[in-house]
Amino acid sequence: MERKQASCYWITGLSGSGKTTLSTFLADHVRSSGRAVVQLDGDELRGVLATDAYTREERIAIGMRYSRLCKLIASQGIDVVIGVIGLFEEIHRWNRENIPGYIEVFIDTPMDELQRRDPKGIYARAQSGNISNVAGVDLEVDYPADPHIHLRWEEGKEVHIMTAELVEKIASC
Repeated sequence: MERKQASCYWITGLSGSGKTTLSTFLADHVRSSGRAVVQLDGDELRGVLATDAYTREERIAIGMRYSRLCKLIASQGIDVVIGVIGLFEEIHRWNRENIPGYIEVFIDTPMDELQRRDPKGIYARAQSGNISNVAGVDLEVDYPADPHIHLRWEEGKEVHIMTAELVEKIASC
């Protein structure tokens, strides 16, 4: 029986950009097409791997663990949808070189919109000085130079429209 190569959909963006929401919709879409899929989320992975990563180096190290996990799952013929900040060139490069079926999706949301949403209060706490090493604020990140799919936030663009846009773009990858 011939099986289509598994895909790894690496959905990346800053905190509050909609990674988890979009990942959930995409995983449901993949599942509805009859494919086996595992959905991974950065917040949940940190809890499972029992690690806190704050500095750039620590975040790259944990991101590489996520990458190797995605490679392992995909090598078993199971699609992976992962939503993580993971905005580091070292991770993007490794993924492209080592994960067959890798598709990088960048959710590009302006900082003022992220600060408005701020579901975890991260940006407010960073602004007040209560926390530091916040990706995109005082922790340098590397936005993907050439993501396979670049989704740009627009005022009034609802998640189902972004999901449809994502599914359409995936079909052309």
